Amino acid sequence: MNSIDWIIINKSLDGTLNDQEAERLSEWLAESDEHRMLYQKIKTYDSYSLDEGIYEKWKSEYVTVLSRLKRRRRKNMIRRRILISTSIAAIFMLVAFFTLLLNGPEPVGSDHGVECPKVQLQLADGNLLDLDDVKENNLTEIAHINVSSSNKTLTYQHIGKSSRVEYNTLKTERGGEWNVVLEDGTKVYLNSSSTLKYPTSFTGDSRQVVLEGEAYFEVTHDPDKPFIVKTSDMNIVVRGTSFNVNAYSDYKTTRTTLVNGKIEVECSGNTHIVLPGQQIVFEKETKSIKIEDVDTELYASWKNGFYKFNDTRLEDILTTLSLWYDVDVIYADESVKELRFTSSGKIIRYDSLTSLLKKFEYTNNVIFDLNGKNLIVKQK
Repeated sequence: MNSIDWIIINKSLDGTLNDQEAERLSEWLAESDEHRMLYQKIKTYDSYSLDEGIYEKWKSEYVTVLSRLKRRRRKNMIRRRILISTSIAAIFMLVAFFTLLLNGPEPVGSDHGVECPKVQLQLADGNLLDLDDVKENNLTEIAHINVSSSNKTLTYQHIGKSSRVEYNTLKTERGGEWNVVLEDGTKVYLNSSSTLKYPTSFTGDSRQVVLEGEAYFEVTHDPDKPFIVKTSDMNIVVRGTSFNVNAYSDYKTTRTTLVNGKIEVECSGNTHIVLPGQQIVFEKETKSIKIEDVDTELYASWKNGFYKFNDTRLEDILTTLSLWYDVDVIYADESVKELRFTSSGKIIRYDSLTSLLKKFEYTNNVIFDLNGKNLIVKQK
């Protein structure tokens, strides 16, 4: 999907997207930094000052974005045909967009927005690489690793048996995200402010990785070689399944949520079996453990660019948003932390932070003041 129906863009501005449209928008936003930057400009654009000069500037920017993406994805096609076709398509979409924008809702004011944070990969020799600066499908001189900047994915190719074990460490900053396909085909979605340490090739009788932060795992099935996720509080043992692990060091709990399959969780000296639709929670202060049935989408939908919450404390919601949008939350009134919210649908991860905060202000006794990277929360 290299273009988006501008009706979907317009509906996102006034909060009337259905789930299918929200998913289409999220997929488009996740495709590239250019899409996300353009979307942020659209959300903060002053439609009432539209004149011929501004129109030409927007048309030029959008044509440039589409042309760049076309060149990247279709290197073997004739460049002139691509530029002509994308230019024509862009002009038609821009006309539709401005028609909708002029008749649409009031524009959202400017806000902090989503930045393009640095994601670092530490190689076995200790060298650090900024993945935002690495060229498409070429990672230094290491032949068995490919990087896709547009999909934010590292892919490790199988290189056969090797007696030498080398580890890489993938680290995302606040506001960042990245994916990695391990040598066995297992896919890991790494959330903001998280670190994953893993071998470049699995040897021995198990496949082990170390996680701090949050990640969603889609583990390739191998009955003879279990996959183990190690955190500071849990060892999660699987043989092929999908699950989410939330193990931030400064959180009060560590949570593992199983979407499908079966997992064994070693925690506090005991082993617990977790079934699909269940979540195991370790309370760090009391060292207590509980397993409960949950709506897995509340804990795993972030990997698809969505966020849902149900009777969730405001402090917990803002903790998540602070990682996504790289802001520091300051509570002018501690009592607002206990306010609880339920979302009516899916919230798009790449949406404007200001528009998200306004939804909370409309539904409860709270107001927000966003000043640079400081988000001040007050009682209304």
